Amino acid sequence: MITEINGIGVVPRIDIRFKPDGWAFGTRLVKGDSFSEFRCPTHNLGPITSLAVRLEVTGRTLQRFQGELAVRVKVIFPGDGEEDTVTHGWMWV
Repeated sequence: MITEINGIGVVPRIDIRFKPDGWAFGTRLVKGDSFSEFRCPTHNLGPITSLAVRLEVTGRTLQRFQGELAVRVKVIFPGDGEEDTVTHGWMWV
């Protein structure tokens, strides 16, 4: 679903940056798989190299965040047989 804020189309897409609340650093959306449309790299050396993720735009206005336009989003990490893990964060536009 495309959300329009102040004439700007705001939609999660491959290579868009986002930062969940509480994370020290943001990351980018990468192409997903049959489980999830998008994934985000974990940047660790372990066996898990990316996480399935879904972003839903919740903000109604664009904000200046770290010098760029961003919007608030709901960040959903789908559970694999478990409940989804849900948090919030910022997505740059």
